[in-house]
Amino acid sequence: MTRIDRLPPPPAVPPRSPAVSVAGEEAIAIGELPIEARVRAPAAETRAVVVCHPHPLYGGSMHSQVPLANTNTLAWLGGDAVATLRFNFRGVGASGGKYDDGNAEVDDARAAIAELRRRAPGATMTVCGHSFGSWVGLRAAIADGHVERVALVAPSVRFFERWPDPGAFGGPLAIVIGDQDEFCDPSEARDLAAKLHAELRMLQGFDHHFLKSRRQMAETVAAFVAPEAREAPLR
Repeated sequence: MTRIDRLPPPPAVPPRSPAVSVAGEEAIAIGELPIEARVRAPAAETRAVVVCHPHPLYGGSMHSQVPLANTNTLAWLGGDAVATLRFNFRGVGASGGKYDDGNAEVDDARAAIAELRRRAPGATMTVCGHSFGSWVGLRAAIADGHVERVALVAPSVRFFERWPDPGAFGGPLAIVIGDQDEFCDPSEARDLAAKLHAELRMLQGFDHHFLKSRRQMAETVAAFVAPEAREAPLR
């Protein structure tokens, strides 16, 4: 594992993953900025999952590989039982506004939660974020007050230090992380899990971007975020 304690300056033009559609998704715009999003809301959903992407200044978008893998796997495992909404934070893609150091991005995530709740009013709400998106997503879930559970995928504790106080979120929390994560080593992950009273699922041999097997990561995440879906195999 190569430990990274300081991020390099962000590139002037961050490289971003190409746009990819998940089966059944609709492209939408949310709010006044507007926020660019893609939603999948089948008629029979009982679980709704908002997916938040990694750091905008370093190329993160709703098409990044980890949020895309999670969205695809939720559609595959959940079928008509799971609705999903992924979106671009302000300043990314067709979303208006500009990067705000994780502050106004909480409002973007809250708008995504509200939109998915409107489209799936009877479904139980989950937030699932990767890296920067996990930090923003948890704070948005707390502010919303009606999110049932949150998954923090590879939270970068060295760079996002303003984590909520213990007990600020009252529902189930899970941290899914690789033991080779460059931005959060196993001891840091255990400390964060203890602080947040979160379940810790540590995958052996995985880095921050889960290059070893994004499918294994996504199935592990799906088993927590959408328990109504058919049981995901945990390897």
